[in-house]
Amino acid sequence: MAKQDEKSHEETRDRILSAAEELFAVKGFEATSVRDITSRAECNIASVNYHFGGKEKLYIDSAHRLLSDLREQRINHLRRELEQNPDADLEDFLRSFARSFIEPLEENTRARLFLLFFAREMLDPHLPPKLFFGEFIAPLMEFTTPILMKMAPPLSRDQAVLCMMSIVGQLHQRMKTRKFIPEGDSTYPSLDSDHYVEHIVRFSAAGIRACARQE
Repeated sequence: MAKQDEKSHEETRDRILSAAEELFAVKGFEATSVRDITSRAECNIASVNYHFGGKEKLYIDSAHRLLSDLREQRINHLRRELEQNPDADLEDFLRSFARSFIEPLEENTRARLFLLFFAREMLDPHLPPKLFFGEFIAPLMEFTTPILMKMAPPLSRDQAVLCMMSIVGQLHQRMKTRKFIPEGDSTYPSLDSDHYVEHIVRFSAAGIRACARQE
């Protein structure tokens, strides 16, 4: 009976988090009520207080789950790609990194929620200031920077971190602008994923090698 109760509690908690992620992403923190969340999760308001202590803590826990899930998805994707290609070079690494960034956001609904959630958070902050850096950016940099330093011409750690940040900036810009550019517009280059990834690989590899020459 105790195990069944524990399982039921976990299932309720997961339903609340899933409902909260979606509603906070679509409507934002202020416009989402606890009643909205419990209605979507098919539970009572007391469940939110029991599991999370209120709306504010639920918002933080929703952000934690989105950050950790997408972070691990990207890291695991890169790890598998590198394990399958032990002779990977700089271009191979950049291609794997770019795909690990773009593909989940195009194929995975929760990854899209991640973008919406944090776009709203930037406009109306409610999270602890260092949460995004500590839970997402820093772990990704800690995983990818040593790989880049191993595969690129000699770079200092600072240069390698700056190069990784520049690559992320290119990828993030693509995700932000894609929906505003008409498909097939002859005045603007194709934003097809494969085409764009190959551009980032060529552009970034050349920039990284130029940075290495200046060390």
